[in-house]
Amino acid sequence: MPRHVDHDQRRGEMSQAVWRVVRERGLEGLTMRSVAAAADCTTGRVAHYFSDKNALLTHARDVMHRRMAARIDALPPQPDARARLRAVLLEGLPLDDDRVLGSTVWAHFLLAARTDPELRAQHTVRHESWVRRLTGLLRDVYADAGTPPPDDLDVRVRALVACLDGLALSAVATPDAYPPELVARVIDKQLELTCGGVEA
Repeated sequence: MPRHVDHDQRRGEMSQAVWRVVRERGLEGLTMRSVAAAADCTTGRVAHYFSDKNALLTHARDVMHRRMAARIDALPPQPDARARLRAVLLEGLPLDDDRVLGSTVWAHFLLAARTDPELRAQHTVRHESWVRRLTGLLRDVYADAGTPPPDDLDVRVRALVACLDGLALSAVATPDAYPPELVARVIDKQLELTCGGVEA
């Protein structure tokens, strides 16, 4: 009788292996062979689920996004909209081992997307979705204060995203220079600038 294979579980194991390889060897070390070794399986099994290196990285990136979304959904209730926005922002920063690994995968995906049209298209969709989420959260901050959103709301959101992305990249590349407590302080300062005119 053929043994039942849980394909979702297998793909999840492969993703974990991809994450480990990227963290330890960087994108240049990501190959079918290195993932197979990290997953303790054959390269044939890896190839059964993923056609090439981009497919490996894309799936790992997608898993990272789903994990981040799950963390955001599980956030406890916040006292106000600004605290909610801050809590969501912190989920996108490398403040613990799980988020460091996720930010590392994201950073390598971003670099790969720079020269790969297919990956760049995927990144653009994810990026704009993130911008829309943060725009809604920032609108809620102004609504809480009974203040109409400023005309430059989109610019403020994109400045916040740029700060967030820069912090994540800096903390991944030079963690000693950007420890978690400093990263959180920078986000608080950026929120002050972003929410100018709104009472904290």
